[in-house]
This record gives sequence, C-alpha cells and structure tokens, in this order.
Amino acid sequence: MWKKPHNWLIAAAALLIIVLLGMDICSAVNPETGIHYAIRFKDRLIYIIFIVLSFIISDVALLSAKQPFYQVFLCITNAIVLLGFQIWLFVDFFTTKLESGLRLSTVYKLSVGSIFPLIAIVLLVLAVRFAANEGTAQRIARAFAKQSK
Repeated sequence: MWKKPHNWLIAAAALLIIVLLGMDICSAVNPETGIHYAIRFKDRLIYIIFIVLSFIISDVALLSAKQPFYQVFLCITNAIVLLGFQIWLFVDFFTTKLESGLRLSTVYKLSVGSIFPLIAIVLLVLAVRFAANEGTAQRIARAFAKQSK
C-alpha cells in the first residue's frame, strides 16, 4: 500500500488537516498590553466537523488502496469538502463581527493554518492523477490478460 505515491499524498493531506485541531485560525496582539488573542479551529464546531469529515474520508481512501478508481472518487469528494471548508473559513473570517462592532478581519490576522485546506486540495488533486493512472493501467493489464487467453 505505501509503495504507491498517491497513498503518501492522501496521508499527507489527512495529516495536514488533522493538525489544524491544534492551530489558530487567526490571532491578534494588543499593542498596549502585549496580550496575544487567538481563535482556534477547535473553538468552532463547524470547523471541527469539516476537519473530522475530511480526515475520515482520507482514511477510507487509504483503506481502499486496492481500488484506485474508488480512491479517485473519495479524493475528489474530499477535495470538494475541503474547498467548502476553505470558502466557509474565509467567508466566516471576513463577515464575522466582534462584540465591539468591528469585523474580525480588521482586528485579527489569518494564520498559516488557514491555507492548509488549499494545500491539502493540491495534494489530493495530485493523488487523483496518480490513482487514475494506476487504475487505467490495471484495466489495460486485465484486458490484455483476457485477450491473451
């Protein structure tokens, strides 16, 4: 299973997403007091749902390593979930208002973790390409094996 590059890419995407549970979405520093404020991914239920859903889909894709076209389907599904997650994250960041009436985006700055879903999408697209090539090669090999009998 681990000899195939698309399995490594799927695992890397899964690890990239699960790491988000320990990261900040955005942070701010009060210049007067020096106190650091942060909003974490695990503080909002919808982000936890997206992270867990993406991780489960990645795990199922890894467990179906012998069926490359099923892996392609799962990776595309996961990429769509992650795209929705990324859109939700940015829309939430730019439209949420704080108690003071200011928008979240005027006070806080996005962290590096906020682009992890985009990086995971790129990894999954590469995995789709490798898995589709492997599945096509398997079908061609089966067709030649049937033809030579």
